[in-house]
Amino acid sequence: MKFFVPSSFGKNADALKFKATAQKDVSAKSKKNKKKKNKKPASDNGFSGKGPLAPPPMEDDGDETMNAIKTVKDGKVVKKKTKKQKQQQQNQLKATPALRQAVKESLSKTHDDDDDTPTTSAAGSGINSFQAKLKEQLMGGRFRFINEQLYTMNSRKAEQLFKSDPEAFKAYHDGYRHQVEKWPLNPLNRIIKMIKKLPKSLEIGDFGCGEGMLAKSVPHKVYSMDLVSCRDDIIACDMANTPLTTHTLDVAVYCLSLMGTNLSDYLLEANRVLKVDGQMYVAEIQTRFDNVKDFVRKLDSFGFQLVKQDVGQKVFYFFQFKKVRNVGKVANLPAMSLKPCLYRKR
Repeated sequence: MKFFVPSSFGKNADALKFKATAQKDVSAKSKKNKKKKNKKPASDNGFSGKGPLAPPPMEDDGDETMNAIKTVKDGKVVKKKTKKQKQQQQNQLKATPALRQAVKESLSKTHDDDDDTPTTSAAGSGINSFQAKLKEQLMGGRFRFINEQLYTMNSRKAEQLFKSDPEAFKAYHDGYRHQVEKWPLNPLNRIIKMIKKLPKSLEIGDFGCGEGMLAKSVPHKVYSMDLVSCRDDIIACDMANTPLTTHTLDVAVYCLSLMGTNLSDYLLEANRVLKVDGQMYVAEIQTRFDNVKDFVRKLDSFGFQLVKQDVGQKVFYFFQFKKVRNVGKVANLPAMSLKPCLYRKR
């Protein structure tokens, strides 16, 4: 190979000859270096795919750990799933497509507790059924809890309970209505039939009236009383100390309301507000009685004489008493009690 010296170096400049040497194949070396670079581990940025931040594609060497490289998806850094995880996910998606759709629809909007909008989807109907069952269990559980408290405390503490938790009274009666639907009969309906046969001029006291259904069902003047008033015509008071005038009632009704540990106070109050020869109707759960004869005998000490009874029912006992004398606050009255309604622990 000849090199020529420019004329500016002088006329006497001679051409220099250099011995040619073999050239190395730089293309093969470049490819080798590029291959080595591709085998370098992923950068800390963890990006892959297309774009200016993406590294060159990596060769698949079959290593599962290399497949777990972090990728960017929808702005979030996630890990690639293994083949086993992908297969499990596909099996789950194929197994319950209707359920997935129902859950997606359920989560996409907030349902109000009072939302009664019907659904035409079979899966959606299943979700609503599950929600209704769950709500029923929660409601029943709170009802049983409050119910046990009312049976194991006196009426003064029960009054304080509802004052400290105003929602407890509503929760209790919501659960009570649900329980009534499961009973073979509603004892209040039987008492309503008995009251309707009495002269309309009689005045009636409904002790522990709840939501005041008796007053809505008969044409008589009814004084509805309970620890909490849910209507304007319901008197909020302790059944052991009512605002009623002495000797003014013709009938006193206790329908599943002889609760609490101070039953003697209830019966003394009934004797105070009833006229002589006034009637007292009692309906109670039969499991609360150890000895019916003993119960009737003790009622006589409080001035009440048994007129008739029905203790042949499987669930409820019914009694009709008549007030035969005024008792007042007598110190030597027998202690009155009925067994509380307690539930098996679940």
